Formats: sequence, C-alpha cells, structure tokens
Amino acid sequence: MAKRASIYSAVVLILVAGMFAAGYVLMNRRAQTECGFCQRHINPKAHVVAEVGGRRRDVCCTHCAVTEARQEKMPLRLIEVTDYPSGKMVSPDGAWFVEDSRMIACEHDMSKMDESKHAEQLAFDRCSPGTFAFSDRRAAAAFVAQSGGVLRSLPEVLAEAQQQ
Repeated sequence: MAKRASIYSAVVLILVAGMFAAGYVLMNRRAQTECGFCQRHINPKAHVVAEVGGRRRDVCCTHCAVTEARQEKMPLRLIEVTDYPSGKMVSPDGAWFVEDSRMIACEHDMSKMDESKHAEQLAFDRCSPGTFAFSDRRAAAAFVAQSGGVLRSLPEVLAEAQQQ
C-alpha cells in the first residue's frame, strides 16, 4: 500500500512540475512578442532587449525603454537592439539610432475615449515618435533622408533617458 501511495505521489509531482514548466515556456514566449512596458505587440524590426532599474525586458522599441527609464527615474541599459534594415539583433554599442522620423514603430490605433465614450485626441504616446536602430551609419543616414528624423549615438539616447 505504501509503495502504491509513493508511486501516485511521484506521478502527481511530475504532473505538477510539467504544468509549471509549460507555464514558464508560455510566459517566456509571450514576453518575446509583447512589450514588457506598454504591452503592445513587438515589431520584429524594432525589438529591443533593455534593462531598466535592473529588470530585463523585451521591449517594443527603444523609445518605449527610454520613456520607461525617464518615468521611473531609473538607469537604462540597452542589451540588444534590432538592426532595422536586416531585422537581426545587434549590440547597441556600435549602433546608430534614428529618432523623430515619420515612421511609426509600434502599431496602435491612437484612439482614446473620455468618460462619456466620446473620442478624444491622444496627447501622449510613450512609443511615439519611434526610435529605430541601425548597425550601419550610412543606412541610418539614408533612412533619415527618406523618412526624416535625427541621427543619434548610443550615449545620446541614454542621456535622453536621464532627462527630467
């Protein structure tokens, strides 16, 4: 009888461990497709891995990470950024960033309703204007010529995160 109880206990323990493992895998997949700050879908060409205040997250765009760091008054560290033309993850150390372009990084319907369910104009969007990363300075400059914006280095982007 004791042998049967221990077998049942082992089976239940394995099932519970399997459920926890499956939940962990599902949450990890979700974290890579949904922004850790604004919960928007992550555009694969603007994906960033960032650390704000010591917490590492997959983020929809560089501007969202900068906004989060500024709002929380915590340090920002960009771990990986996506090269916009190729869609490949690269180190932010050698990357160039384009801010204030006409391109929109994050999909959003920009609608907002007031208390009486009337449409209001959105006054602030944490991801707008988008910030795009480029591994090649010439590609970034060509993007600026076509879509507008300002070319910035990593130290300039990080300094913006510390502004109040």
